[in-house]
Amino acid sequence: MQAVWGLSYAEAGFLGSANTLGYFLGALSSPLVLGRVGYRLGFYGALLLQGPVLALTGTGYLPALLLRFVQGVLGAWIFVGGAALLMALGHSGRALGAYYGGVGLGLLLGPWLLLAVQDPAVAWVRLGLGAGALGLFALPALPLLQEPPPPVRGKGDLGPVRALLWAYGLYGAGYIGYMTFVTTAVGDWALLFGLLGVGALFTGLFWGPWVERVGGRRGLVHVLFLLFLGSLPPLALHLLPLSAFLFGLSFLGVITAITQAFRAVLPPSAWPRAMGLSTAAFALGQALGPGLSGLAAEAVGSGVGALWASAGLLLLALGVAWLSRP
Repeated sequence: MQAVWGLSYAEAGFLGSANTLGYFLGALSSPLVLGRVGYRLGFYGALLLQGPVLALTGTGYLPALLLRFVQGVLGAWIFVGGAALLMALGHSGRALGAYYGGVGLGLLLGPWLLLAVQDPAVAWVRLGLGAGALGLFALPALPLLQEPPPPVRGKGDLGPVRALLWAYGLYGAGYIGYMTFVTTAVGDWALLFGLLGVGALFTGLFWGPWVERVGGRRGLVHVLFLLFLGSLPPLALHLLPLSAFLFGLSFLGVITAITQAFRAVLPPSAWPRAMGLSTAAFALGQALGPGLSGLAAEAVGSGVGALWASAGLLLLALGVAWLSRP
């Protein structure tokens, strides 16, 4: 896109910023919007709109800015809405892990959808068609889902999970730092994203039963510890397959664990607001993380500095999660 459209680095960066801003605002607005239109309608409407939005993104730079923002809003509504529907049904950590682990399928399929594509317009159409096709697989679940009753949409007190929200924001900053700069440090992006996707597909099978066994808070500490180990630069530089697999296995496990923690310590009236604010904290961390890691890379003179900054942020998240344990 940068080459074909003649974009500067700043213009290219604004596309990412627009998406992150949309995700942040979508997360903050999700309890209000989804509570008003209904969680099932909001979830499925946003899910099925993503395909056309992605397909049109390659029509030009200015439309892409607007559509990346819209896609961020839709993505947040999907993320929060789907989690709230599963939580309201009382489904297990395994179901939540399988739901979040679907990201891994996208990581695996994305590079194949873009194989040999040079034109951004064609690339985005392919991504849109792929997203639309995958969205159809969620339709059979519609009759099984029940609209959360009115008490589930209440606000509730989030005091018991305030520290977890901080940990989640730090996790967002550290995770995106690794994802942004690891290819700069190691170069082999095809192997990296393939193994990230494979690891992510196992999220539900691995972390779902574990967080059911040890609880969401303890599970969060465990998954952040494994994520921190996977992000360490010596592992990424010398054992990239192991680093990528551990990172892929764990980065969505954090979401599974924190959702399970919300279910355990909060009343149902607080669940949607907790999911919305945690997603907003993640989006804010995701917006700040690449800048912080980039400054570290500039200071060191290589992408390895960014990886160390990312690992440091994940270590901070681990510390906050550990201190939050009752």
